[in-house]
Amino acid sequence: MIDNIGIDIIENERIIKSISDDFIDMILTEEEKKVYENKKGKKKNEYLCGRYACKEAIIKAVNEYENPHFKEITILNKKNGAPYAIFKDYKLLVTISHEINYTVAEAILLK
Repeated sequence: MIDNIGIDIIENERIIKSISDDFIDMILTEEEKKVYENKKGKKKNEYLCGRYACKEAIIKAVNEYENPHFKEITILNKKNGAPYAIFKDYKLLVTISHEINYTVAEAILLK
């Protein structure tokens, strides 16, 4: 059963212009950084934009209960490429979609 949903859309260029070591440290967990560092070219930007949008969507989905920081949430990928989120004991379904100029993510909080 659905408890709440969150959605976020970002303009990719805004995130890409913000990329710095401090920004990456603010957004990505250590596990996510390892994945990020292995990406090449535009896939690296796509990964960071996707994590940012997805974490924003999760924050919106759980905001009735708490206000997590980006680094408290980990988003990884299953073998088939589908993203999944880890945040405490919450049951979350997430999806991320990329387009040239925008990235959108949705998070569904399950009861």
